[in-house]
Amino acid sequence: MKGIPLTTPAKRLFVRSTRSASAELDLASEANFFSELMEWPVSIDVPHKRLVVRTGDVLDALLLPRALAEPVALELSSSLMAGPVSRDESKGWWTFITEPCQRPKPELPDELRAKRVHAVPPRGQLVIPPVTESASWWQPPQPGRLLPPWSAVVAIARRVIDRGHSS
Repeated sequence: MKGIPLTTPAKRLFVRSTRSASAELDLASEANFFSELMEWPVSIDVPHKRLVVRTGDVLDALLLPRALAEPVALELSSSLMAGPVSRDESKGWWTFITEPCQRPKPELPDELRAKRVHAVPPRGQLVIPPVTESASWWQPPQPGRLLPPWSAVVAIARRVIDRGHSS
């Protein structure tokens, strides 16, 4: 006995629901990577189909415009303090994921604020790109590797600005 052939709209619905289930499975496996191997409190924002993490307890984050971010990332790397850096090329921002800031309220120096550097506030929500999206990472997270200190990223950004390597 042959199966009942699917009509064209039914085929489209089946393909769409299969893709959706596959995407949810991919997000779940990505969330598992971050939760289990990185020990980051990542959750899935189902309506927006993305991964998010709260800042302040396990990690913090600094957002830098691309012109400043690239020299900072290179200097962190050459100082053996490279940590995860995601990038949103469409908007020109890079996110440096750091150890939690040791101060209750992370305040940035004036010269960083003037260059449009932002600290994600404690208990803020940070979108984390899937680790499998290699184009979204300048430096992907690596299990077992320490995050750079928040203060070190700030200090290196200040040094890069002082040397005039950002626009």
